[in-house]
Amino acid sequence: MIDSRIVRCLLVHAGRNSARVSGVRRTLGRRPPCRVFYTPGKYSRCLLISLIASLGCGAAWSATLTCDGVLGNSGEQGASLVLFALNPASGVGVVCDRFGTLWDRGGDGKLNRYAVDGRLVGQYTIPLGESSWTANNQVALVGDILVLCAHGQLYQLPITAPPGTAAAALNIKADRISWNAANGSLAIAHGRDLSLVKVATGAMTPVATLTADLMWLEMGPDGAIYPVTDWKLHKYVNGAEVKDGWPKDCPGERPQLLDGYWFGHTWHGTLKRFTAGMEPAPGVVLGGASGSFIGHLDQYSEIRNGRGLAHVRDNLFAISGFGGVVHLLAWQAEKQQMAVARRIGSIAACPGLGLDRKGNVWWTCGGWQWADTPDAPMRNGVNNPEEIGQSVMLDGDQMVAAGWLWGQPTFYHGSLTGEVADQRVEHGCSLSRGAIAAAAYKDAQGKLLLLTLSKDGKAQTFFIGNDGQYLGDAGPVTLTTAVPVKEWTTLAMKGADTLLGAGDGLIIECARSGKDWTETRRWNQAADGDSFGKTIYCSADSGKLWIADRERQRVLVCDLTTGKMLATFGKRDLPGNDLATMMNPEMIVARGSRAVVFDQGNQRLIKLTLAE
Repeated sequence: MIDSRIVRCLLVHAGRNSARVSGVRRTLGRRPPCRVFYTPGKYSRCLLISLIASLGCGAAWSATLTCDGVLGNSGEQGASLVLFALNPASGVGVVCDRFGTLWDRGGDGKLNRYAVDGRLVGQYTIPLGESSWTANNQVALVGDILVLCAHGQLYQLPITAPPGTAAAALNIKADRISWNAANGSLAIAHGRDLSLVKVATGAMTPVATLTADLMWLEMGPDGAIYPVTDWKLHKYVNGAEVKDGWPKDCPGERPQLLDGYWFGHTWHGTLKRFTAGMEPAPGVVLGGASGSFIGHLDQYSEIRNGRGLAHVRDNLFAISGFGGVVHLLAWQAEKQQMAVARRIGSIAACPGLGLDRKGNVWWTCGGWQWADTPDAPMRNGVNNPEEIGQSVMLDGDQMVAAGWLWGQPTFYHGSLTGEVADQRVEHGCSLSRGAIAAAAYKDAQGKLLLLTLSKDGKAQTFFIGNDGQYLGDAGPVTLTTAVPVKEWTTLAMKGADTLLGAGDGLIIECARSGKDWTETRRWNQAADGDSFGKTIYCSADSGKLWIADRERQRVLVCDLTTGKMLATFGKRDLPGNDLATMMNPEMIVARGSRAVVFDQGNQRLIKLTLAE
């Protein structure tokens, strides 16, 4: 039993610190210091919740599991959480309105509005579909009206509209629009025909007909129109093409004219800047495009090939990425470069996580350090995989994850202290698509194997090095279970000769049977009889089994040998979005006393620490 005096003491302590935290205000464009997120008051409240939960279920656990904060969601918690539609969609360019708020697509069918400090302040409905990065979707601002080009026509949405408002069709056909407007008019293109549209009235004025297919379109503050055909930037004034010094080489994809400079986007998160006369100023200001840079530069993989740029204020810019994640860029005049200052967005999907003993976290195409804040940009970015499965942490804190990149089987591997390698295997690798779970162990000859598993139980093995490098195929294996598993989620190792799998709400333990594995037992509850929900994910390390219990809204830590429950986090069966609750936790990775869990319903990563 827990002494009631302890509970009363914690209530008083939590209340005092809660009041102290509530007095901290976020200011536009500036996050509170990192320590604000992890005050003693929040620690006490998390501990108090664990104690009260223990009282409620009659358990007296031997450890406490506390939240160390959030990664990957700039809104962090509560009403300010950033949420994307579950179907992914490319960004449509970013717009900064007169209130200083930013707009970009947040998944298919949603337009998100953000404060510059990363909070979500509104979500709006836009047309579904045509959402890939190859589409011509684009957003522009004309006065107080947002204009969206999608599905070959224009839609409008006032920036003063309440959240939840749907963009209205203007019944104007358009394939491309300009980023800028002049005198209340926007330049549009339908086929090869250029026109001006008076957004307030819908009146259209023909400008010109091009002789080649249009690639992109821009407009200057003086009303000049700049179409791009065959990678050449043309200029039209009063309907006539300017020939003196024009056309010029296009500065990159989706060229934009901002504050007298031309900006263009290219691959590998590269942004270029040129003068109005198209002279380099100085050229590349972010990243380093393939073919134009000899050496190595950090890659911000979520930008990859920018969807659009906005000037926020002073030396602050915002760039839209492939997945709709916005990054703030700080212009460093002395270096003539942009620096990524903030990540604004969420994590809508999480097929795999990595975590080393130093607290470095890896997710899909980059990562964070343990002390990073919810709006921290990802570190050590690598090329985005088309698909990727569960990450496995090897001895020596090396990570490996199998997936697909550019149509080839790919093994992401290496130390999380820097960029991992993305090793594409062009010939001889039989890795199937859809491998979602993985584990590593040694075969009878002492060779290290990576086992991959699909949801329906198809298992394959691959020889790997100590750093996770792919060395060759080791062939298919069979997981024989007492009852067929409908859907596997994750794998883990319990020692050298015991494989654990999570599937259908069960932990399934398997022993070696030659090169294959055979079930020896299964269970769907902790040793104290507390049952799991129908979907669970698992990770094992340092003698402990960590379970993310999706339907029961919690994380459990059990002794790997006895099954005794040691600690829990979250309110059982009660979803929430503060720092003490979760909504549908899924993928989890543990290393020592730390773990990171994907809080799927809140689209964030939660950092957890176990104290015994």
